[in-house]
Amino acid sequence: MRKTQKSVRRFTTLTSAVALSAGLAAPAMAQDNCQLDGRVLPEGCDQGNSNTVVRMPVGENTEFDRTAVTNSDGFVLSVDGQALNSDQRFEDQVRETDKALEKSGVQVKYDTLGLEPRLDVTIEGAPARYTAGEVVTLQSRMNYPAFVERGEMRIIDRGALGGPRTLSVHPVAPNGAASVTLPEGADVVVVHRVYDERGRYDETAPLSLTRADARGLSDVEEGSDSTLIRRIPVNGASVTVTGNAADPGSRVEALGETTEADAQGNFVLQRIVPRGEQEAEVTLQQGGREASFAREFDVKPIEWFYVGTADLTYSKSTIGGIEEDQTTGRVAFYVDGTTVGGTRITASLDTGEEDIGDIFSNLDEKDPASILDRLDPLDTYPTFGDDSTTVDNTPTSGRIYFKAERNGNHLIWGDYRSTVSGAKYIRSERELYGAQVYLATPQQTESGNPRAELELYAAQPDTLPGRDAFLGTGGSVYFLQRQDITSGTETITVQVRDVDTGRVIDTQVLQFGRDYNINYLQGVVTLTSPLLGTGNNNLVQSNLGGDTVTNLIVQYDYTPTAADLDGFSVGGRGQVWVTDKLRFGISGQSDETGLGGKQEAYGADILYQHSENTFVKLEYAQSEGPGFDSSYSFDGGLIVDNIAGAAGEGEAYNFEAQVDLRDLGFGADGVVGGYYEFRTEGFSTLDYQVNVGSGDQTLYGAYAQVDLREDLSFKAYADVLETSLGARDQTIGFELEADLTDRVTLAVGAEHREKSTDTGSNQRTDVAAKLSYQAREDLSLSIFGQATVDDDGLGELNRYGLGVVKEWQSGWSLEAEVTGGTGGTGGKVLASYQRDKNASYYFGYELDPGREFTSNVAGVDGGKFISGGNRIVNDRVRYFGENSYDIFGARKTLASAYGVQFEPSDYLTYDAALEVGRITDPDNGDFDRTALSLGVRYSDDKTTAQGRLEFRQDRGTTSGTNRDSDTVLVSAKLRHKFDESQRLVFSLDAADTQTDESSILSGTYVDLALGYAYRPIDNDKLNVLVRYRFLNDMYGQEIDGVAGEGPVQRSHVLSLDASYDLNEHWTLGGKLGYRLSETAPDASSELVTNNAGLAVINARYHLVHNWDILLEGRALWLEQSELTETSILGAVYRHVGNHVKVGVGYNFGSFSDDLNDLVHDDKGMFVNVIAKF
Repeated sequence: MRKTQKSVRRFTTLTSAVALSAGLAAPAMAQDNCQLDGRVLPEGCDQGNSNTVVRMPVGENTEFDRTAVTNSDGFVLSVDGQALNSDQRFEDQVRETDKALEKSGVQVKYDTLGLEPRLDVTIEGAPARYTAGEVVTLQSRMNYPAFVERGEMRIIDRGALGGPRTLSVHPVAPNGAASVTLPEGADVVVVHRVYDERGRYDETAPLSLTRADARGLSDVEEGSDSTLIRRIPVNGASVTVTGNAADPGSRVEALGETTEADAQGNFVLQRIVPRGEQEAEVTLQQGGREASFAREFDVKPIEWFYVGTADLTYSKSTIGGIEEDQTTGRVAFYVDGTTVGGTRITASLDTGEEDIGDIFSNLDEKDPASILDRLDPLDTYPTFGDDSTTVDNTPTSGRIYFKAERNGNHLIWGDYRSTVSGAKYIRSERELYGAQVYLATPQQTESGNPRAELELYAAQPDTLPGRDAFLGTGGSVYFLQRQDITSGTETITVQVRDVDTGRVIDTQVLQFGRDYNINYLQGVVTLTSPLLGTGNNNLVQSNLGGDTVTNLIVQYDYTPTAADLDGFSVGGRGQVWVTDKLRFGISGQSDETGLGGKQEAYGADILYQHSENTFVKLEYAQSEGPGFDSSYSFDGGLIVDNIAGAAGEGEAYNFEAQVDLRDLGFGADGVVGGYYEFRTEGFSTLDYQVNVGSGDQTLYGAYAQVDLREDLSFKAYADVLETSLGARDQTIGFELEADLTDRVTLAVGAEHREKSTDTGSNQRTDVAAKLSYQAREDLSLSIFGQATVDDDGLGELNRYGLGVVKEWQSGWSLEAEVTGGTGGTGGKVLASYQRDKNASYYFGYELDPGREFTSNVAGVDGGKFISGGNRIVNDRVRYFGENSYDIFGARKTLASAYGVQFEPSDYLTYDAALEVGRITDPDNGDFDRTALSLGVRYSDDKTTAQGRLEFRQDRGTTSGTNRDSDTVLVSAKLRHKFDESQRLVFSLDAADTQTDESSILSGTYVDLALGYAYRPIDNDKLNVLVRYRFLNDMYGQEIDGVAGEGPVQRSHVLSLDASYDLNEHWTLGGKLGYRLSETAPDASSELVTNNAGLAVINARYHLVHNWDILLEGRALWLEQSELTETSILGAVYRHVGNHVKVGVGYNFGSFSDDLNDLVHDDKGMFVNVIAKF
């Protein structure tokens, strides 16, 4: 039986429920004519607990009440045992400053527990593409400058000879700016790096300088963060200065920084400051006059926030005439703080209410119900009328969370993301639940790396890793195979591979928001720039379709349907820099899901990094298991080929070495390097698969790229692939490029290729030349040709063509190429337009003479068209769109994506997106896909609302497989404030799916909730809570992790709670609840009606720090059983000190006040002890 566990964040509700379980005896009544008038009792009134002395801890920076404090008012306040009976009015300088700040509309707040360091870099001015020689101003953006010693902007060419090369480094102050003249480079990016006093550094993700920054950031205080490497420990307090009354557009100085008020006079500035005494100085312009304030505060090294409860209940109940004793308990707490030594501790625990013998027996197990509690607040009232929100900084899929962190080191039990990387073959980047340890030494190498690092994890995954690979289509929209993607789990990279050997030549990790966006419901990835699928690293082309392929790799986690992941995952990596240049590392991982056996891999590696482009790498890895399944798509995800993992046991060796010629003392730029790889059958990792039967693979090669003179460069390469089955593929080539004049460049090359098997060998020798002419700065032309001079069985490859690159000042650019020869006509055209940040368009056409497809397709290849763009029409309207049309013989594919956002006012926003795909194939079947998304958002000072409709339809067959499916998803939320005393909330989540159940179960799900709260702010006499919930679950949920469809239900639940204070001691309360429900054990069974109602009326007596007494009457009726029961419950609780309550009570009925409790076993006596802190 699955039990719903309440979250530790609901202590207020829990304590109130306990108070409703109080009493038998009552103390002598106080005068009943004493009613509170504001905060002062009428003269002559004595409180019932006027002789009770309570010692309570006194908080800091408190103000005394201006009303009289006397012994006869019901309380005696004492500090250190001394009673205070006079109106003490103390105003210090700090409070005077606070009042002056408040009067000026300025607030200064600090938080020691919610630190979020941010680091980013932006380019001043309107977003644009920049070229060599232009001057750009790079702006540093960060909120923790007090922890930074220095900063720099690093200009890097990711397309340089031999790999990324740092072209220049420019010092910059924290939140300062640096002007940089861009150097020449193939792919120039900027990285912002900052250092602390020990040399540890934080670094941003690369920001391209060759294309416009589409993020639209304009102000330092926008809160953006693009940190890629974080090694600087940050502690202390987050100080936030806000204001709403500065002169519009005026400068505001605060915390040693300068910002600017907006058109309404609002401003905000946040900084993280270290521990100790601090001063926040604020200077602003108001009414043309300057106002200055200085607020002192002390950031203490130790500060704790904690709350918790322990509940023990002994009960004696009667069921069918049989007496039964039961002892249950529950322990729950939350704690967050910093120790004397600087260790940050964050922890929570909620055992749930269990038999006392089992309360701590399953703390290490996953609790699916606790996940639902955290994600879905509808199990209580949707609103309590106090505008409160929930923040969960103890994410856990179980009952316990613990994190200890100091100086970047941490120990976690809960939910986390594994980050095992650094090796070529073994890596793990997943969202997991379990334990994780990360340790790093404070000592650093010259390059800022920790001398030693260790990461270990052990987890119980409830998701599986998915890996989708897409050949670049020339577009930016890609459909994932699954739609139930776990948010935030994706890792997206662009990977360049050699067509013949499969060797990974280059990998770039994309950044969310900057390089791509993802729709988790639809499973759609949208890149900010189109991605081409093929290319050439060399002048001589060995394959008609290009010698390299560019793939988009999307790795993510998803929850499988109809499967129980009863497995365990462990892994980790440790590495040590024994010198500033020599590193040793070991990695390992083991994944057991219960679905396909255990996949294990481990390895060791050595790195000698002499300089940025001089290194030696050696790595060994071994794997065993069923391998990693993946998928591949040639058309952006419309048709997917699933690829089974390489099952078995295998091993791999990798050796790489490269030397920068300048490190050897040569005056010319250039690199010389080589590699060797060996992989046996059965070896399987995320990026490499060697299937059994394909033979062991051996790859080796060498290369050299040298600038002999400023106007002359040389390149040579040799690559060999061998298998144990006797196959061999060898390529050797060289190139020479010379600047004949300032405008004319000539490149020549030759390549010899030999392919052999155990039955014979074939070979071919090709030569190529390319003449380039830079007619103007904005126009370049080229002519190229390739011819086979010797052929022995491989077939001649003769190609020729023309190319042009043109740019216009209006923002348009054109790249075009047309080729002919062996294989037929080919060509590429890409026209693009960029106008600041307001608009960008592109149109392209590609005809690849060497394109192939896995299915049997008849006819002539007509090429592929693609067009798209986005535009910001004005401040209210923006849109994007992309279309691709692929004519591959008789097979025709059309894919389209459109989106628009319209803001008719400052309060209202509409958005819509449409994705359409169609494949027409008379041989393999037609296929259509339509995905539509509509959304609306509204927000003002009283109402916040949002809604979204998602629809996806698949129709057709592919290779005989029926792929018909329909999915509709609806989500809506509304929150309205009638006035300061009344709130209304509404939420709706609905889904209807009809699929083949490969990814999402077929069924219908509707969850609707409506809540109303009346809670006056000027008195507490009357409080009303109303809740309605409709649940229609025709999917069937898994129970206790057991695979398969579970119970289904359709229910309406209406409840009303109200309380009225007769005076300061007596409260009348009541509850009405009614449930209309139909349930069945599974979707195939007939629904059975089960309606019930509940009425409760109670009277409570409350004497602060003394007694709580309850007398309650209940009535329960079950319609289908024609049964009505009544019950009376009485209980009394006595407070013992500040932290303990002891109660005893008796329930004269057999049922509780929970309509979901179908077991009537509650009659009898109970004793309850509660500890709270």
